[in-house]
Amino acid sequence: MKYRFAVMDDESGLTVGFCRDVVGLTGDIMVETYEKVMFEQFVFNEEFIRNIAKTKQSISNLYIAILDDEEKVIGSYYFHLPESYIIHKQNYNKQNFHLELTGMFETKPSSVELRLWEFLKGTQPYENNIWHTFSKEERSGWLNVTRIYSASNHFARPDKRGEVYTLEGEYISDFTTFFIALGEAINGPGGYFGFSLDSISDCLCGGFGAVGPFTIDWKNAHYFLERFEEEWDQEKRCYEFSPQQYFKELLTILESGGVFMNFSSDNKIGKQEGNF
Repeated sequence: MKYRFAVMDDESGLTVGFCRDVVGLTGDIMVETYEKVMFEQFVFNEEFIRNIAKTKQSISNLYIAILDDEEKVIGSYYFHLPESYIIHKQNYNKQNFHLELTGMFETKPSSVELRLWEFLKGTQPYENNIWHTFSKEERSGWLNVTRIYSASNHFARPDKRGEVYTLEGEYISDFTTFFIALGEAINGPGGYFGFSLDSISDCLCGGFGAVGPFTIDWKNAHYFLERFEEEWDQEKRCYEFSPQQYFKELLTILESGGVFMNFSSDNKIGKQEGNF
């Protein structure tokens, strides 16, 4: 039986155990002021049991990890326990039992995000721009999923310099889709390279697949410029700037990080370099 989730101890970094399914991962089951999570068909990890037999026999804070088809961690959500969970010796050898924990999520996935994780679980690659058919809610969820996925896997990506990354403007209608497209252009399908002005500044410092100097070739950027004011009206609660200010600040951050912006169109009309 393949496991789909794992429980990881925050203090030791060890995997506590594995399970087939998790109920309440979206934080929808409340017990007074806390969130209840149920791990179905849970089994303890032998390495963890060997460790706690010599040291501690409880866990206080943990990560609920999502596993791919090869049972490798591809993302996780932090879960704080208000009281330590004591692991009694009689539970060491339990197999496929029902484990319930009550605590608080630092961040919790939506049901949409949980469904989107399925795209990253398989071993077979998928095509670029798969997200362009997603709904607005799914695109927002996809950006968060790729952010978490990157946090679990970014150590495998060396930073490149001097590359040219192409953005297909026809798929970019707002800032969410801009960041999705940029992450994918730099790091491939499911890739991540920021979700906000602050985060893209962090990415440009290194450790996320590319550092300046490099070039972004944004084809048909007029699609974005025609749409983003309408999109902004629906999303303005999430931003502190007007769309024009946000766009200018984004370009400033990219250029200060050694990124050369090239704006072009398929018909070669109005090709510009530098500021738009």
